[in-house]
Amino acid sequence: MSEGRLRAIWRRTGGHCHFCGDRVQFARRGWRSGDPAGYWEVDHVIQQARGGEKGDENCLPACTRCNRLRWHRRGRAVRELLFLGLIARKEIRRDSAVGSAIAKLSAKRLAQNERRRKLKKG
Repeated sequence: MSEGRLRAIWRRTGGHCHFCGDRVQFARRGWRSGDPAGYWEVDHVIQQARGGEKGDENCLPACTRCNRLRWHRRGRAVRELLFLGLIARKEIRRDSAVGSAIAKLSAKRLAQNERRRKLKKG
């Protein structure tokens, strides 16, 4: 996709993720490893597999984290996921019992994902 088309898509939300509203930097498109903060990807609002158009009109910028969490989910499911995530983050920051349990589950899941990625590469 040309830089002009990418910039037009990025501008539609004023350089913010259309899911969470976090700022994304135009030059930080895609993501390889490490912290994905500020990176973005082109998101097909209606997935092509579900009949969405390939054109720019069906595209908006999404931060890498939100876009990867979205997968096949539609708007309502994404909003629920984000809502629950905000609650979880608040509890983790408060260091509540629920937050501690969520943090442990999160660490366990991240470790499992890392092992799975290593097996795929190997």
